[in-house]
Formats: sequence, structure tokens, C-alpha cells
Amino acid sequence: MKKHKAISLIEVLVTVAILSGGIVFVFRAFMTSLSAANLSENIMLASFLAEDKLWQVEQMQKEKIPQDNSGVDAITLQNREFNVRYEISNTATEGPGKLDITVSWPKDKRGSHSVNFSTYLFPER
Repeated sequence: MKKHKAISLIEVLVTVAILSGGIVFVFRAFMTSLSAANLSENIMLASFLAEDKLWQVEQMQKEKIPQDNSGVDAITLQNREFNVRYEISNTATEGPGKLDITVSWPKDKRGSHSVNFSTYLFPER
């Protein structure tokens, strides 16, 4: 007489549960990495916008064009909305002025992300 080896229903259910848990874990890891890549791209775009604003302020100072000490620009870049807020303090000609730039963008309906940049502006001699 031959003994038949068979898989019981409980073994199949345990195997399916383990495989399902693994698939859910891989899917969540993929979604987290996709979200992190999107945030990284937004931070990179924000740094480009801040660098552009810094360049604009420097050029206006070099050409001695009057400018506001603060302001906000709304910019759409790659179908994303960014707000670039800048403030120049201590604009005396003897010493350096400080330029603070904040770039923000909507995270979702409840909040937003922002990145702050600061640098010093030295007067032309």
C-alpha cells in the first residue's frame, strides 16, 4: 500500500497568508520610495527657484535698480505650484545684507512643504 502525501487546507491558507503579507510589504515599500522621490524632486526644484531669486536680487544690486525688501512670487514649474517668498534685511551700504528665501508648495489639502535658504549680500565696492 502506498502512502499519499497531500497538502492540507491549513498549510495552503498559511502559505497564502505569508505570500499576501510579503506582497503588501513590497507594495508599501514601493509607494514610500515613490513618495520620497517626489519630495526629493520638489526640494530640487525649490532650490533651483531659490538660486534664481538670489541671482535676480544680486543683478538688481549690481545694476543699482531699486527693489522691494520683501515679496512673494507664485511660480508654476513642471505643473507644480511654488511660492517664493524673499526678504532682504540690513541693506545698509557699509555691511552685508541678509537674504532669506522660503520656497513652499502644497503637500495635500491639509498642509504644505517649505524649504528655507539664507545668504548674505555684500555691497559692490
